[in-house]
Amino acid sequence: MDTSGESLVSIIGQLVVLALFVNAGVRMLPSIRRFPWPALVLAVIIGVPSLLQFALPGLTDALARDPDATLRHGQWWRILTALLVQDGGPVAAVFNLVVVALALTLGTWIWGPWLAVALYLVPSIVLNLLAVAWGQSGGGSSFANDGLMFSVFALGLLIGTRDAARASQASTISVRVCGAIGVLVAIVLVATGDAHGVAMLFGLVLGAAATPFAPSAGRRARDAGRTTAPRTST
Repeated sequence: MDTSGESLVSIIGQLVVLALFVNAGVRMLPSIRRFPWPALVLAVIIGVPSLLQFALPGLTDALARDPDATLRHGQWWRILTALLVQDGGPVAAVFNLVVVALALTLGTWIWGPWLAVALYLVPSIVLNLLAVAWGQSGGGSSFANDGLMFSVFALGLLIGTRDAARASQASTISVRVCGAIGVLVAIVLVATGDAHGVAMLFGLVLGAAATPFAPSAGRRARDAGRTTAPRTST
């Protein structure tokens, strides 16, 4: 599996996924939204070393994913720190950081802060472990971004726009169409040997598993309970 994300198919696929995510995510936003502090903190933690790496080239060597250093020298912490440096040069790094901020902000509002952080970090860890097994060096936030975005697709496919600020049947259809197209893009990427497609589908599975714990799903269950509760006469 290729982890670079530099092929034309990969670039187009990820741009399409980003557009689909924004369209679906905006439609799924809840009516009440607090400032996404965890998202901001995590974006800063990722952004600072990602930009410093161009002034301090040794930072990339110290933090990036390195299968040889990991397997032969026990540097397993690189599985975590690979998230903190970006492949592809300054332009790609800045673009990735914009996606980090966007994915984490929308993801936090939709999933809640701590569940969003978990759905962001777990795909990064798992895919970096797989990348070591595939013998792929490098780094970046794209695995984490893809995982969180597809967890939102899973939520949208399963519960639509229930409890969103502008919920409607048309919005639910749009969210589900975006999710379905996203899944097709992920399948194409996997078929072409792109690891980002694996991250996307893994995020989809995580999102489906996390759906019962989403704030909107909880409100939906409580509303259903109130609707079906028997009335008592006096």
